Amino acid sequence: MLPRITPILLLCSALASAGELKLVSVFSDHAVLQAGDAAVFGKAHPGSKVDVALGSARASAVAGADGKWKLALAGLKPSDEGKDLVVSSGEEVFTAHDVIVGEVWIGSGQSNMDMTVGGCLPAVSAEAKSRSRDNGLRLFYVPHTPKAAPMEDMPGTWKIVAPENVASFSAAAYFFGREVRANIKQPVGLIHSSIGGTRAEAWGPKGMYDEVPEAKGWEEKEAAGVAAKAAAFAKGDKRQNPVWANGPHMNWNGMIAPMVGYSVRGALWYQGESNAGQPEAYKWVLGAMIKSWHKAWGKEFPFIIVQLPRFMMRKPDLAVEDAGWPKIRESMEWIADNVPGAMMSVNIDLGDQKNIHPTDKLPVGERLAAVALQRVYKTRTDGEAPRVVKAERQGDAWVLTYDRAVTLKNDGKGFGLLGADGKTWAFAAAKADGVKVTISADGVKEPKEVRYAWANFPEVSVFSAGQDGLPAGPYRSSK
Repeated sequence: MLPRITPILLLCSALASAGELKLVSVFSDHAVLQAGDAAVFGKAHPGSKVDVALGSARASAVAGADGKWKLALAGLKPSDEGKDLVVSSGEEVFTAHDVIVGEVWIGSGQSNMDMTVGGCLPAVSAEAKSRSRDNGLRLFYVPHTPKAAPMEDMPGTWKIVAPENVASFSAAAYFFGREVRANIKQPVGLIHSSIGGTRAEAWGPKGMYDEVPEAKGWEEKEAAGVAAKAAAFAKGDKRQNPVWANGPHMNWNGMIAPMVGYSVRGALWYQGESNAGQPEAYKWVLGAMIKSWHKAWGKEFPFIIVQLPRFMMRKPDLAVEDAGWPKIRESMEWIADNVPGAMMSVNIDLGDQKNIHPTDKLPVGERLAAVALQRVYKTRTDGEAPRVVKAERQGDAWVLTYDRAVTLKNDGKGFGLLGADGKTWAFAAAKADGVKVTISADGVKEPKEVRYAWANFPEVSVFSAGQDGLPAGPYRSSK
C-alpha cells in the first residue's frame, strides 16, 4: 500500500504549502497605508475566506483558485498612531505591528534617485541626520533585485526615520517626503526602488510598447538581446549574465511588480541620463512606461519627473543641434504635457559641470514637493516652474510670454537668436516686463528662431517673480 499512499501524502503536503497565508513585504511592521481606500492583498488557501482589520476598519475577501485575494480597507484617516494590521484565514493569522496611515509615494529611476542622504553635501547630510526621530515619516528600501520574470514578492522592510537610518535612504525622495509632511501635517511613507545607470526600458513591464507605433520591433530586439546573452552565458561566458539591471523589464519584474496594487498617492522619477543618446525616443519610452504603471495599478496617479539639471563642462555653443541633454529635457516637458498624470519639476539652475551626480539633493526634493503641493494637494498656488505659453517674432526681436511674471538674473544670459540666413546663431540680450521677455541681438535682423538655456550646461537667467523663485526651463521656438 505504501507506493499508492505516498503520492496522496505528497499532494496534501503541496496543497498545505500553497495555502499558507502570505502578504507582500510592504505589508510589514511600521508600514504606511495610503489614506482613503487602501488595498491589502496576498495569497491564502484557494477558496478560503480572508479577514483584514486595522483598528475599526475591516474587510473580507475570498481567495481565488490561484490563492490570490485582494480587498480594500475603506475610509482610512491619516494618523501616526500605530495599530496592528491583522490578517486571518482559517487558523492562520498574520500581524504587522505599528502600521500607520498617510500619504505613500514611490521614488524610482537611476543613480541620482539612488544617491543617499549620506552621499549629499556634508552640511546637507549632517542636518538631515541631526533631526530627531519622526514617527510620521517612514522609509521602505527595495534592494537591487532585477529578475527575468515578474515576481510576487521582494525583500525590504519599513523603517521609521531616525538619525541612525536616514543616511542610507534616497536623498531626493527623503527631502521630498520631509517637505510634504511639513506642509500637509500628515504621515508620509516613501518606497525607494532604483538602480544607477539604468534605462527607462528596464522599469516597465513586458508589453509596455504594444500601443506605440514608433516602437515596432523594439520588444523583439530586446528579446533577441536577452537570448544572445543567455546563450553566451550557457556556453561559459559568465560576463553575459542573462539577468542584469539594464535588462528589458527586469527591474520592473523584481522591484516594481511585487508591489503593484499597493495603494499610493503617486511616484517620483529621477532618470534620463542613460537615455540621453535617444532623446526623442524618450517621449514614448518613458511615456509608455508611465502608462504601463497606471495600467498595472488600474488607475492614473501623479508621476512627477525631475527634469535633468545642468551637466558637462563645455563652452556654450548655440549651434549644437545634437546635444542630448537639452532634447531629453524637452522630451520630459512634452511628457508632462501629454501623458496623463505626468508632471515635472525644473532644475536647470542646479547641477555640476564635472559631476553627473550633483551632491545637493535638498532643492531637488523640495522642488518635487512644490509640484506635489500645488498640483496634488493644492495647498499652494505656485510650485511649477514658469512656462512659455506664446512666442512670436516682432521685427528684429522675439517676445516670449510666460504663464506668470518672471524676472531676469545673471544679466539675462542664456538666450540666442538664429539669423535670417538660417545658419548663424548669436548670443542675445533680454529684457523682462511682467510675463514677457523680449530678446534681441546687435546686428541680427529678422531672426528666425530663439533659444533659451539650450545647452548641456547652459547659462540660466529666467526665474519666477514670485516668492518661490523657480527657474524657467529650457526653450526653443522651433521643435
